[in-house]
Amino acid sequence: MNDLEVYGVESIKEVAGFFNGDINIQPEVVNTREEFYNSLSNYDSDFSEVKGQEDIKRALEIAAAGWHNVILIGPPGAGKTMLACRRPSILPPLSLYESLETTKIHSVAGKLAAVDALVTIRPFRSPHHTISDVETGPFRTCL
Repeated sequence: MNDLEVYGVESIKEVAGFFNGDINIQPEVVNTREEFYNSLSNYDSDFSEVKGQEDIKRALEIAAAGWHNVILIGPPGAGKTMLACRRPSILPPLSLYESLETTKIHSVAGKLAAVDALVTIRPFRSPHHTISDVETGPFRTCL
């Protein structure tokens, strides 16, 4: 996986200049394995931070163990989003292959932060309660 040469450019003009031999661009060197293992399981929110809510925590743990989806229903302020945001921290970590595939998708979609070389935690999307079946947004992320 580390034998791919990657060249960073800022415009199509640089690409054309590179292929015409007018511009010399050095390949970017990223050790994906090192980058992956250094940031593995680096969560902003952790499931262990949740106090109380024993029944729903148990349900989320069982669902995570069986790779089941979860839908949380309840009144505002009950902790649904707070718990859901922390669910990725109890799932198994991404493999390097899953991390690379997830990074590709986020990169193409324009969702990859400039400081991130790889997505190393399982993504979480929280659709708004007013979303319909045909909509693709708006989505919140856990910060």
